[in-house]
Parts: sequence; structure tokens; C-alpha cells
Amino acid sequence: MSEVQMFSSSGAMMFSLTCYAIIAALGIVVILYLSSRGTKKNESMLDELVLDERQKNRDGYTSVTDKSKFLGATGVCVTDLRPAGTITVEGEPLDVVAEGSFVKKGDTVKIINVDGSRVLVRQILF
Repeated sequence: MSEVQMFSSSGAMMFSLTCYAIIAALGIVVILYLSSRGTKKNESMLDELVLDERQKNRDGYTSVTDKSKFLGATGVCVTDLRPAGTITVEGEPLDVVAEGSFVKKGDTVKIINVDGSRVLVRQILF
């Protein structure tokens, strides 16, 4: 029996499956070993890969700027709102979402709700 015939049989499939199982088992053992190393109870080698610091507002870190000061103000559309776009209020550009469907560039809108970074506007009809 030649080598080609020997590896083309179902024995070759069993051999490859056995190799995959051994590699998976070794991988699990290595991960368990690395995660259990450390001097403290909750400290391990894998903990060095995870950021555990928190950014606090009192330290000056903010993810969203406070736009509630614009509540009730009126602005002019710099772009079409379909329903999202940009307006200017007191010379400051704001990304907003229109309450209705479509608002044309140059139309006047009023800010009716501010929720985090989402600013909701309503078109002012004259």
C-alpha cells in the first residue's frame, strides 16, 4: 500500500481530528495557566491586557458636552435636515435631528429637547 493511499483513507481524517483536539486542549491549558498566575487573588498575567481605570467627570473627562443651555433657542439650518443635519445657534454649529421629516436649508427651527448628545428640533412655520 502506497503512502498516498494510506493518507487518503478515513484514517487520515481521524488523524487530523486528533491533531485539532490536541491543539485545542493545549490552548485551553495555556490560557488557564496564564490566567491563574499572579501574586494577588485577582491579579493575573491576563489582567495586564485589560484597562481597569475609569475616567471620571470630576477629573475633567466627559463623553458628551452639555448642550442643555440651547434648550428653547432658535437656530437656522446650515444643511437640509433629513431628518439629521446641522444648524447654527448663536454662531455655534450643532448636529441635530428634526422632529418631522424634512427641513430645508435656511429654515428656522427651535430646539425642543436635549438628551445627551441628541438635540431635537422643530421647524418654525411663519
